[in-house]
Amino acid sequence: MIGNFTVRVARIEMIESNERGEDIRLTFHIEGHQTSFNLPIFLNSREFDDTEVVKIGRSKLHDVFRQLCCQCQDWQLSEDERRQLAEINVRPATLI
Repeated sequence: MIGNFTVRVARIEMIESNERGEDIRLTFHIEGHQTSFNLPIFLNSREFDDTEVVKIGRSKLHDVFRQLCCQCQDWQLSEDERRQLAEINVRPATLI
């Protein structure tokens, strides 16, 4: 079971403009019980003012996770499939 995650803005910085014209890197820090990682979101400073950057970044972060969820939807196992896999013992027994 995966618990709740804490998501916070770790850093907002101006960067050299990339090929899409994005020149702001808004980095989110995501932390759970056994997982911790940073995820950068890139924005264009000409499209948003300072007060909108975090709000737009959070929306884009949501889009990233929504797309990931859609892409791995067929990876989801049923409870029966999990139980069957747990019953398969493919590791050799350890002799004491």
